[in-house]
Amino acid sequence: MKRLIKLKDLPKLIVCTGFILLSIIFLSVTEVRAKEVTTSSVDTTSKDKKEEYSDKVQELMRFLAGSEDTFAYKREGRPDPFMPFISEKVISSEFDVPEEILEGMRKFEPGQLTLVAIVFAEDGPLAMVQDSVGKGYIIKNGTEIGRSGFVDEITANLVVVKERYKTSAGEERFRIVEMLLKKEGEQ
Repeated sequence: MKRLIKLKDLPKLIVCTGFILLSIIFLSVTEVRAKEVTTSSVDTTSKDKKEEYSDKVQELMRFLAGSEDTFAYKREGRPDPFMPFISEKVISSEFDVPEEILEGMRKFEPGQLTLVAIVFAEDGPLAMVQDSVGKGYIIKNGTEIGRSGFVDEITANLVVVKERYKTSAGEERFRIVEMLLKKEGEQ
C-alpha cells in the first residue's frame, strides 16, 4: 500500500529529516573527536602544551582518555562536609557579672527570704529574716543581699531592698524590692 505525502505535511517532513541529518553529523563528529582524544594521549603532548592547560582541564583530559579511573577527593580549600555549618560562639559583654564567691546574706536573693520580725534599737532598726530551711538571719540598713542588692530602709512593717542593674545604654539604675512583714496568722 503506497502512501502519498500531502503538501501540508511537507514542511514537517523537511524539518524532521533535517533534524535527523544534523544528529547523524553531530554524532559522527563527536565520535571522531573522541577517537582523536583517545589516540593522542595526554602523555604524548609536549610539555609546553601541558603547561598551557590548567590542572582541572588536564585532569579531565586524563579522565576522558581513560588513564585515570579512580576518584580522589582533594580537601584543600574545601569545608569538611561532616562539620556543622553553624558554630557556637560565646560572646561576652560588659554586663556579665563576674563569677565571685558569695558569702553571708549575699547567698540569698530577696525573694528567697521571709521577713519574720522588725526591732527598733538604739543603733537603728534591725530586721530578722528566715530562709526556706527556717534558719534566721539579722539584717540592718546597708546589709548586702544577693548579687547586687542592699537594705535601703527598714520601717515598722517593711524592709526595702534596692538592687543595682545596668541598662543596655550602660546607665546604672535601681530596682526596688519590698519585703512585707506579715501579721500573725497570715500566710
